[in-house]
Amino acid sequence: MALRAILPGPSDERLAGIGVPAAVDALIRDCEASSNAFHVRTADAPVVGFVQSELRGAYRALSWILGANVLTGRVFLEWGSGIGGVTLLAAGLGFDATGIEVDASLVGVARELAGRHGLGAEFACGSFLPADADVGPQDLDEFAWLDTSAAPAYDELGMDVDDADLIFVYPWPGEEAVVLNLFDAYAPRGALLLMNQGREGFRICRKV
Repeated sequence: MALRAILPGPSDERLAGIGVPAAVDALIRDCEASSNAFHVRTADAPVVGFVQSELRGAYRALSWILGANVLTGRVFLEWGSGIGGVTLLAAGLGFDATGIEVDASLVGVARELAGRHGLGAEFACGSFLPADADVGPQDLDEFAWLDTSAAPAYDELGMDVDDADLIFVYPWPGEEAVVLNLFDAYAPRGALLLMNQGREGFRICRKV
């Protein structure tokens, strides 16, 4: 696998000094409230696999990436964007930001948040797996939740994985190896992968 660590987890100490502006914090609090409201609204039929990313940590990681001058461009793509919090943070930082999410109800919340905060992020409903990706249930362990049957969303967006300069993903347990392999196979040379690793913080690597 041709990936080189830029900021290996645990990364909390290297990012802790980056402040979160009041306007960004307001967006994060709105995302948190929307996430909580969504869980309450869907309690009788919960969306499996939806867990909100740690948004203040994600903001710090995105800010660090911008300040470190390690990007090849400003096209941001989130794999499994949920209600869109990280994609919206990226849009607010000046990225050309897009999120792909397989659940239409979550995409709807993301679009509402984008409109409410005047952010130009784009969200598409579908799979982030490319059409020719050879990924199936046999590649996932018992804890993974990744829909390998949904249609890819890239045609709707008019883009491919190799258009992205920075990809963000918060993989479910058992999915990390799959997303690393996908990034290695489909991302363009020089692209960055920002991965939320839960308690281990945020990992950043480059395809070389």
